[in-house]
Order: sequence, then C-alpha cells, then structure tokens
Amino acid sequence: MCLPERGCIRVWVFCKFRARLVGHGLERTVFDRLVEHCREAGLIKAGGKQRTDSTHVISAVRDLNRTELAGESVRAPLEVLAVAAPSWLAGAIDMAEFAERYGPRVDGWTMPGSKTEQDRLAQVFGQDALTVVPGRLSGRCPTVGP
Repeated sequence: MCLPERGCIRVWVFCKFRARLVGHGLERTVFDRLVEHCREAGLIKAGGKQRTDSTHVISAVRDLNRTELAGESVRAPLEVLAVAAPSWLAGAIDMAEFAERYGPRVDGWTMPGSKTEQDRLAQVFGQDALTVVPGRLSGRCPTVGP
C-alpha cells in the first residue's frame, strides 16, 4: 500500500498496529474519533437514517456495470475497426457522433443518475451495435484479426 505523501507502507505494520490497539482495548477510542471526525466534516448527522440492508446499493452498482459493459462492448470493436478499416467505418457510421459517445472509455463517464436515463443510454448502445454488426455479418466490413 502506498500513500503519495509518505511512500509505501508494509502491510505487516498495519497488522501490528491493529494488534496493539486491540491489546490495549483502544479500538473503541479510534472508532469514536473517526465518528467525531465524520460528524465535523458533515458526513454523518445525529438521528440520521441508518440502513442495514445494502441490497439497494448492490442493485444500483449492478445496473451501472451492465450499462458500462454494453457501452464497452460497442466501443472496443469500434476502436479496432478505426485502426484496421478506417475508410469502411467512416462510411458505415456517423464518426463525429460515435467519437463523442465512444471516444473515452465508457467506465470513465459520469453515468446518468436516473433509471430512465440509464435505460435510454443502454438502448442507444444497442442501436449503435446494430449499426455496426450488420455490416460485419454481411461481409461488407473487412476481416479484422486472426
């Protein structure tokens, strides 16, 4: 583990530190200081809603991962085609629109916040794939790779 301002720290150092905390019964003190710091930073409030069920978080992450995967499944072959068959690709798609949507890696985007917007983006990814795939399947697209 490396901290930019301090260099690398050995994992065993953390293990020994934790063992010393537990050995002296100070784990609660560290936890209380952490909670105090979080309150001062405005990260937690007294009487706030507490969730013990994280399934909603897992579900949201799963949905975002699926959307990112759909986008990457279109972006990756477009990058290959842009190198291997640029003239064919330029004739098959709107290069400016696709460059804007697929220029950066999809996981680098700020994904839409609402479920409706995420669903719409997934539909756009699917439509874009259907724009490229028929050309490849029909043989109009040059063969790429081994």
